[in-house]
Amino acid sequence: MPKILGLNLLGVIVATVVFWMLGYLWYGVLFMQPWMESHGLTADNAGGFDVYMIGGILTTFLQVLGVGLFLKWKGVASPVKAVMTAVLMWALIALPLTMYAYLYLPAHNSTLLMIDAGHVLAGWVVSAIVLSLIK
Repeated sequence: MPKILGLNLLGVIVATVVFWMLGYLWYGVLFMQPWMESHGLTADNAGGFDVYMIGGILTTFLQVLGVGLFLKWKGVASPVKAVMTAVLMWALIALPLTMYAYLYLPAHNSTLLMIDAGHVLAGWVVSAIVLSLIK
């Protein structure tokens, strides 16, 4: 199987698709209403996001590469250790980055923080599992 940065290309593609589909479920089904309300959006003024889907796929792909490289560098082999590593990465990297908007924007919207940070946590965990299984 071809490699990308030393990672199994199929694993990276599968993890990217799974993570991206999780985002669809997360923001489009499970937390759509509170996320839209947190941004002050309604069904009438929420259109036009289709053009951003390409950027969303690219961002997801880059995150999967990052998780995969970190797992590779640490020599993580099992899904359980991959999950533990992804959670630690999230707590030390993603959560603090996600908190910038919460801390510095006037709204201090904790609902938005939980939705966005939770999505990254779930996505990194799912990606770590996929990458640990498809090597």
